[in-house]
Amino acid sequence: MTAIPRFPVGLSGATWKRLERPSSAAEKVVGVIVPSTNTIVQPELDAIRPRGVTNHVSRIPIRDRLVKNDDDFLELIADIRGGTMDAVDVAMSCAPDALILAASAESFWDGMEGGRRLQERIEARAGVGVAIPSEACCAALRKFGGVKRLGVITPYMPVGDGQVRKFFSECGYKIVALRGCDARARCGWRRSARAT
Repeated sequence: MTAIPRFPVGLSGATWKRLERPSSAAEKVVGVIVPSTNTIVQPELDAIRPRGVTNHVSRIPIRDRLVKNDDDFLELIADIRGGTMDAVDVAMSCAPDALILAASAESFWDGMEGGRRLQERIEARAGVGVAIPSEACCAALRKFGGVKRLGVITPYMPVGDGQVRKFFSECGYKIVALRGCDARARCGWRRSARAT
């Protein structure tokens, strides 16, 4: 018995997947990389997606834990760093046209250069364009024109807030107020770490 080729000769798997999409399928496919404990990003992106675009979520596996201080936050960042590329690989299995990284803290780390390096690493791995949160923030602020001073609210501990401050300063903005979710702030919106 002769084996039937999985894809037509001369076409890669990704190209064939794009060709075999039925006419009722999405015009654009977007892969979304998000930490596994984040229950907000997927429904929000689905609510704002344009007609003809589908979002396909791939989760970065991280432990559900209560983050109480800088050390806990740094462990969370390490988990995100450790699982991001595996989540990228899973997202690429649906041959998306582009990716969105929906893990913001990592994109602010080490200023503008750190964000660019992260974006370049993911793009090199995926072979498609990648939108990262830090660059998206700057692009949105540029659309307003003339913005120089910012008030910022983050879901981060102080070590993460410092990274946000550095990033926006390098982008040419002055942060006049910054409020993070440190141990003194009651972040009642946090759903994860149910067992305390």
